[in-house]
Amino acid sequence: MEKGSGELLVLTTVADAEQAAAFANSLLENHLAACVTVLPGALSFFRWENQIHSAEPEQVLLIKTCRDRLTKLEEYFSKHHPYDCPELLVFEVAALSKVYADWMKNEMSSQG
Repeated sequence: MEKGSGELLVLTTVADAEQAAAFANSLLENHLAACVTVLPGALSFFRWENQIHSAEPEQVLLIKTCRDRLTKLEEYFSKHHPYDCPELLVFEVAALSKVYADWMKNEMSSQG
């Protein structure tokens, strides 16, 4: 393992598999991520406009990116995310395998 050096894991949710695939592919095409993993079937319970709600099963997207893309990623979310108030949670990667770190660095350095 090696210490993280600006790699980020960004979490968001969308309503269904079609939105997940479209959003993931668009992030990759726009060079905002090296990889996006989609986890189906998440159940969210939340407060919205002073009421408790639960969403139909959603898709969780785990977006692997790096710090220098975060501002552009945030701008992209505000323009293109299908939700009015998208979940945008950012986690710094403390450590990752050398081979994955090298792959990410290569992918992100070759992108816009």
